[in-house]
Amino acid sequence: MQLVSTPRVEFLRGLRDEILNNYPRGRRIIGVDGFPGTGSHEVADDLAAVFDDGGMPAFRASMGDFLKPRAARGRGDEAYDETTFRRVLLDPWRLAGSTGFQTAAFDAARDVPALSEWKTAPADAVLIVDGAYLLGSLKGIWHFLIYVDAQQAQADEAYLAAETPFFLASAVIDTSTPELPKRVLSDSC
Repeated sequence: MQLVSTPRVEFLRGLRDEILNNYPRGRRIIGVDGFPGTGSHEVADDLAAVFDDGGMPAFRASMGDFLKPRAARGRGDEAYDETTFRRVLLDPWRLAGSTGFQTAAFDAARDVPALSEWKTAPADAVLIVDGAYLLGSLKGIWHFLIYVDAQQAQADEAYLAAETPFFLASAVIDTSTPELPKRVLSDSC
């Protein structure tokens, strides 16, 4: 299916082309970091659609599907079950086809583990993961990391003080006008 050309789709096609230029083969892992209200989840969904539309298989996961149970959940990246994320998604993904992977492990609404649903992918594919705090303990796993910011979004002061996303991300996107996202250069922050 050919996506309808809109300014948002064209912007994401340019981002896709940049990623494929830098990482032309293999299993790529793209992080889309952003707080609720910035549109990071939607950017990740739309970017996956753009990859699929261009003939590159794209798989989606959200860190919200790798949370710890409410009783054990901390703040920030301590809310995530990083061990399970690595065991059922990241490590199998990196094996490039020799084993299946899961894109979700926890049902946050019910506060219980999710039913296992194993998937496979070809050797050349893209995994796009969205969530807040991807520049925390997971910052070294991404081939390409997008930080989504919206002018009206409220950022966690401690997070921004500890890690400056504008300088650590591969790309910073302003989604204050969702249908017309724009790239923010680090020297303009």
